[in-house]
Amino acid sequence: MNGGNPVATEAPTHPAMAVVAKMYECFGKGDMATLKTDVFASDITWNLPGHHPLSGMKNGPDEVIAFFGALMQTGIVVDNISFGTMGDDQVVEKHTGHGKLTNGEEIIFPTCSHYTIKGGKIAKVQVYTGDQHGVDRYFWAMYELKPIPDRLGVHDMSKAEDPNVALRTDGA
Repeated sequence: MNGGNPVATEAPTHPAMAVVAKMYECFGKGDMATLKTDVFASDITWNLPGHHPLSGMKNGPDEVIAFFGALMQTGIVVDNISFGTMGDDQVVEKHTGHGKLTNGEEIIFPTCSHYTIKGGKIAKVQVYTGDQHGVDRYFWAMYELKPIPDRLGVHDMSKAEDPNVALRTDGA
């Protein structure tokens, strides 16, 4: 996941590792169709920790692929990739993520991902990072927030029964 450039990985020696290596290969080539049909299980879950716009659980290949696109848009670069296995169906992958803030400062976040392989496809991914605060800071810096009134919406307080209570906008 390095902005469309091929990612060099170690040659996989285990079938589960080969699936994760294929994911990186497809991503590097921009082959999202193969990711969706041949690499990701139809019910894949991908969880990225944190308190930033890209954190949380992604469900299904479409959400994971959209997440990959969002990662690419932030300019993140991934290198130093290596794999290991745990049993027949689990892969642990470590890599280093790099991102540059608009002021030129580089944020480096060492990362470890745990993959569960089922039926020869990636079924579950849990990401762990060695610098969660750095990751949060980086991704928040990549997204410009709307001004407070636009984020909260404008309420016509003249219709509120109690002006100290926020109005619901969902009609409930």
